[in-house]
Amino acid sequence: MKLLKKNYFLTIFLGLSLSFIMTIAFINSSGEKHDYPIIIEHGDSLWELADKFGSDKSKADWINEVMALNNLHSAHIKAGDILIIPNRSNQVNLDHSTELAGISQ
Repeated sequence: MKLLKKNYFLTIFLGLSLSFIMTIAFINSSGEKHDYPIIIEHGDSLWELADKFGSDKSKADWINEVMALNNLHSAHIKAGDILIIPNRSNQVNLDHSTELAGISQ
């Protein structure tokens, strides 16, 4: 403890290092995919659910993913069914590209 009191820069370095590590851990964990169940209501279809819950994928790709998650052999669903829906809205997308300020052409 005396070492940390005498060398305050070491305390600051350790504090900043810990903060950095916690920030990286939080960013990585917030990008995890979380699937959740929904109950199908009368009149629902996979195409409507793709509009409501879909991501940047095409509707057909999203529907195929939902069918695979739920072991469905056809796109027919009925009221009262419980489906697992992929949720990607919490995903952090890091863009590592470089943009230059100025007039674009």
